[in-house]
Amino acid sequence: MVAAAGGAPTRPPANIEDFLWNIHTVLAAQPGPFSIDLVKDAYSKHLGHKCAIERFLVVGEGGLAATLKRIPHIVNVTTDGTGATVVSASQSADLSKAQLIDADSAYRRELIKKNALAKAKAQAAGAATGKSPAPTAKAPAPAAAAAAAEIV
Repeated sequence: MVAAAGGAPTRPPANIEDFLWNIHTVLAAQPGPFSIDLVKDAYSKHLGHKCAIERFLVVGEGGLAATLKRIPHIVNVTTDGTGATVVSASQSADLSKAQLIDADSAYRRELIKKNALAKAKAQAAGAATGKSPAPTAKAPAPAAAAAAAEIV
């Protein structure tokens, strides 16, 4: 393993918060924005273990850039003067892990509020047009659940 900057290799992240902290420390250690193509290499060199972003975040058709854009409270994804996609840390380099976790929690709460508001608007629009909202899955009735349990 490659030694992490300033010490021995670190352990791979155990959860999303550890992974976000690792990404933050890697980006904050850079002198400025750098190519998105170098993120995984910079991560490995800085921390001494492979960047397994797919373990914590869904990397879809949009690739790494689209994935990192979903965590704007951790990573700034921009385009430089040449049109290349570059990344940098959204938070200051002196941020503590606890502060980063608090920022992540606040961002997630904000997303939940936005999603609930959008859902409420969609339901209100459906009610205004006379359309009923999409059916939701319901738990089976107690009698049906008991019958299903007897079959097994």
